[in-house]
Amino acid sequence: MIVSTMQEGALTTQLLVDRMTSIHAHKRVFVGVDRDISPRTFAETAARTRRVAGWMLASGLREGDCVATLLWNCHEHLELFLAVPSVGCVLHTINTRLSAETINAMLAETRPRALFVDVGMAQLFEALTLPAETTMVVGVSPSGTRPAMASDSPVLDYTTVMAAATPLTRWPMLKEQQACAICYTSGTSGKSKGVVYSHRSAILHAIAMLGVDAIAMSEKDVCFPIVPMFHALGWGFPYAACMSGAELVFSYRNSDPASIAHLVHTCDVTLATAVPTVWSGVLDAVRRGDVNETDLKSLRRLPIGGAAVSEDLVSGFEAMGISVQHCWGMTEVSPLGLVSSRRAGVSDEEWRALRMTPGMPLPGCELRVISEQGHEVPRDGRSPGELQASGPWVTGAYFDPASSDGHSGAGSFVTDGRGQAWLKTGDVATWDTRGYVRIVDRAKDLIKSGGEWISSIELESALCTHPAVSEAAVVPIPDSHWQERPLAYVSLVRDWPGQEPDLKGFLAARLPKWQVPDRVIVLLELPKGATGKIDKRRLRQLAASAPVA
Repeated sequence: MIVSTMQEGALTTQLLVDRMTSIHAHKRVFVGVDRDISPRTFAETAARTRRVAGWMLASGLREGDCVATLLWNCHEHLELFLAVPSVGCVLHTINTRLSAETINAMLAETRPRALFVDVGMAQLFEALTLPAETTMVVGVSPSGTRPAMASDSPVLDYTTVMAAATPLTRWPMLKEQQACAICYTSGTSGKSKGVVYSHRSAILHAIAMLGVDAIAMSEKDVCFPIVPMFHALGWGFPYAACMSGAELVFSYRNSDPASIAHLVHTCDVTLATAVPTVWSGVLDAVRRGDVNETDLKSLRRLPIGGAAVSEDLVSGFEAMGISVQHCWGMTEVSPLGLVSSRRAGVSDEEWRALRMTPGMPLPGCELRVISEQGHEVPRDGRSPGELQASGPWVTGAYFDPASSDGHSGAGSFVTDGRGQAWLKTGDVATWDTRGYVRIVDRAKDLIKSGGEWISSIELESALCTHPAVSEAAVVPIPDSHWQERPLAYVSLVRDWPGQEPDLKGFLAARLPKWQVPDRVIVLLELPKGATGKIDKRRLRQLAASAPVA
């Protein structure tokens, strides 16, 4: 029998810190707070990471302990992204936009030993009920302001902690399969659920992102993750940038068009990522003249996820020489599973349609589409089924400290005949022989009307092609005759000059009559969840209370 001769080296976040020093020491991390931009080199960031790592171990934190952050995108958050897992602790990035009640429920599950909190969140912090295990609270002041924070225990200052800390010179030995970080799902359709990433899953996900048919991030890029770092570890972009040597740009908590344009222009950003709502705002600002198009001239690629991307968004940025890259993922998939890239042999005409799909699965992430009968559907681009995922950065359970093994959510997973586990994503999809997947809908958002299925995503995409429409969302409402009918909510572009458009007539010219919503309701702005996505749960509540026309 022949056995491998390869060395065994654990895939851990420690590798990122070491690479930042040995290979990419001169690269920089920029953080913009208002108009003040603060740069640090990768070498400085790595040194500060070792310093805060030394403080954590000297303070009694041990392997397996949870360390929580209540922070925006800043230098200190990146240092903790690297330091916490590298000493064997588990990073819990808390969504700062959640209510105190929701955060308290998460803290009761993760029970962090230490909490790092932005001092600007004093009001939110004071509403929290910290677990008995949380014996250390450290205030972080990225903006330079230091308001007082009430607490039953003294609040340490991050700058003071760093000044007194002894840098860690030698990393502890870790296993790549041990927990690295925990993130919670958005909870827009139910209770948020915890997903625990391993070191191995985080590093493999970062490596996959660098592929030329994936995000294709390289050392030549300047990467601007506008997506918050608490959202699925910033979609993996901070770790991928540290690995590749791409310079990093953070905008603290700002995602308005003017702040984005200022940082893109000043830092020569080439690659930026955020949810579609953010980029719709930037595109509208350019069209209104509020943002100068030349400020975006360094931009080359916009990987966008979190929701479907409209044709107007793609063509609008394409006219500026900026390529929009449609992606699909979820917290349970670390989060990237699909990326749109043009395959060899795809014609210009074919690509115009295929670029609107979330693309093909990344190497290492297996996908399949399963019918209601439990069989794989034909790869004909037409037959729908549930999208299921499996792979080294796909979770196999949800975090549940109350259970005997710390796991729950058995109904969200299925095991095939070979013993391979698959995550049931809840997305309805089709795919074709070339591997392109099209998300048809969320299973809970499909509308059953008169025995026929109506795709809310198809309706939303059609509505967004109207020049007056900024955002659209479609939800089902009960109907005594048809069982369900679609109800559309839209917001119009800012300063739309004409009368309210006839959107029902617009849809009737493009879709079968039975698919056209009976009503289209115009709102000033569609409600958003804590991660910036349109909150369909809130829209369903509005629909239930809306008077019948």
